[in-house]
Amino acid sequence: MVFYPCTRYRLVVLLMLILIMWQIMRLIPTEKSSPQLTGSDIIALEDGNYNKHKQDKVKVRVYYEALCPDSKHFFIKHLWPVTEKLSEFLNVALVPYGKASTKEENGKYYFMCQHGEEECYANTIHSCSIDILGNMTLSVKFTECMIMDNMDADKALERCSQQMNVDPEPINRCASSEHGAALLKKHGDDTDIIKPTFIPTITLNGSRGNQGAILKNFLLEVCKLIDMPLPPPCL
Repeated sequence: MVFYPCTRYRLVVLLMLILIMWQIMRLIPTEKSSPQLTGSDIIALEDGNYNKHKQDKVKVRVYYEALCPDSKHFFIKHLWPVTEKLSEFLNVALVPYGKASTKEENGKYYFMCQHGEEECYANTIHSCSIDILGNMTLSVKFTECMIMDNMDADKALERCSQQMNVDPEPINRCASSEHGAALLKKHGDDTDIIKPTFIPTITLNGSRGNQGAILKNFLLEVCKLIDMPLPPPCL
């Protein structure tokens, strides 16, 4: 077959255009459909089992005394403000006992406390309120309220119950019962395990190290133990 020069030129141009178009088509990304979340997927993502922050909450244990000035300072200046801001990231356990001692006679428990009999009674009220309220954030707030002015434990309970709309009667009954004494005894057993030399003593994830840093800047020490991404109060 004979091609004239003009025809050959057109054929070359056509082939070049086809090649160019093919290269352009290769460079254009093909749009892929995005996977859609089903209802079960959304539920799974909201489940605490899929949320590392909810799985790995910072475990805080506070060993304190109801009439201890240093305990009062820690609750007001550090524990409650941090718990309020980071409640989803914390698991706080309160242990009201401190430098007390327990003696058992004829099946009954008797306590001696660093700041006298009134402190033993206040520690028992704290133990009962923590047990009855059964909510970490509410217990920390209620205890912070009582510890502000706890020299008269009954008045402190009445005042904070009114402020926070809590029924004080179950707590009163507990505080004068064997169950209340058993709760305080349990806190004593927990305290004796670590044998604190200073009250309050705070453990983070089971460690009692860096007490000076914890008492000085509790928020910072807690934030060091929270996984990335950090919540806004830690930034």
